[in-house]
Amino acid sequence: MKILKRVTAVLLTAVVAVSFTACGGRSEHAKKLNIDTAVSINIWYQDDAYTSYLDYIAQQFHKANEFITVNPVKVEENNLLDAVYNGSIAQNNVADVYLMEASDMQRAYLMGLTAENDAYTQYYSQKHFPVTAVNAACYEGKLYGYPVTFHTAVMVYNKKYATAPENFEQIEAFLNSYQVTDENKDVNMIVGWDSQDLWTNYAFGGSYVDNGGAQGEDAESDVQTEALKAAMTEYAALQNTFGIVDKTQEEYKQMFMNNQLIYTILDSTQLADLNASSVDYGICAVPGAKTGFGTQSLSDTTLAMVNPYSENTDTAKAVAQAISYDYADLLEKDTGYISARTDVADKNKKVLYQPLYEVYAKSDSYAKYIGADEFYVRYSILLHNIWKGEDLNESVDAFIKAVSR
Repeated sequence: MKILKRVTAVLLTAVVAVSFTACGGRSEHAKKLNIDTAVSINIWYQDDAYTSYLDYIAQQFHKANEFITVNPVKVEENNLLDAVYNGSIAQNNVADVYLMEASDMQRAYLMGLTAENDAYTQYYSQKHFPVTAVNAACYEGKLYGYPVTFHTAVMVYNKKYATAPENFEQIEAFLNSYQVTDENKDVNMIVGWDSQDLWTNYAFGGSYVDNGGAQGEDAESDVQTEALKAAMTEYAALQNTFGIVDKTQEEYKQMFMNNQLIYTILDSTQLADLNASSVDYGICAVPGAKTGFGTQSLSDTTLAMVNPYSENTDTAKAVAQAISYDYADLLEKDTGYISARTDVADKNKKVLYQPLYEVYAKSDSYAKYIGADEFYVRYSILLHNIWKGEDLNESVDAFIKAVSR
């Protein structure tokens, strides 16, 4: 096993510590723990976007607790859980805290890598997190994870030209009455999105498929056959109605930021780029093709997890809670990802993100059971086939047959 470490230096000079506070406007939340012997807490993660965020938490923990050293460790190995497990069994390279997707919960649980989140349960309620985030952090009725960030798909619209649509019929009416003026001369497309991406297309049939049951733990799927066929009929028609062309999510995002596109569907991880642009935009749920058709986006949640193999689980739990709760107001700035905690956005972002959190709260969480990926692959194939114009009844029936257990 090859693990590439980048251990954070946490013994900062006073000058560096002051510069963080003065330039970044950061508040210091680190808990003062009753520890008088040296403790080292390793945080394992794979996504480099979390590096500066975890570095800062490490610095603050050491400032508040001189005996605690927090070491963010970026793991280069493909499978994080295997790396955590192998290091734990070897007992010479233990991850005390690690970041993983909630969709890996069953596998982590069966590998014995889940310590219960029982020291800070009062923070993980719908007062601070959407129900989706809390459910994502649970397994078999117990809270294990600490929700950090999430992603799901939403529609964004250019507020200079339009308002939030309730369905695509409203967008069609907007298109039919649209007139080119000097003000909107840069616009060359009304609506478009990446039709090949599961996340940006899942919602169109999401209300009529279920994978994993209420908590995403059951290796079962349920499909409302006739409702799904009706929804897919309307989904297929959108291509011709709006002349949707084959572009990537990145291409559509760039068009939107350049005021060339009025409506598009994006993964919420892309909103940081919109925020850095000059476009004045709004967020809404992916609308149904017509009145009466529901939509439901897919979501996944990144969790901080405590490894029961840690020799310092109490301290590790305090660090995991800090990652997900104490410093959540810094998450978006440092990582570009939006915090799963809903009550930390500034005044302007709170208004902007309210529809996003509503979408997340009503989303279909990526199932947690081992083998769930097959369902999403089959559903993605269904969406592709429908978009290509293949026989709808045959495509839906083949999908149902493939996912039936």
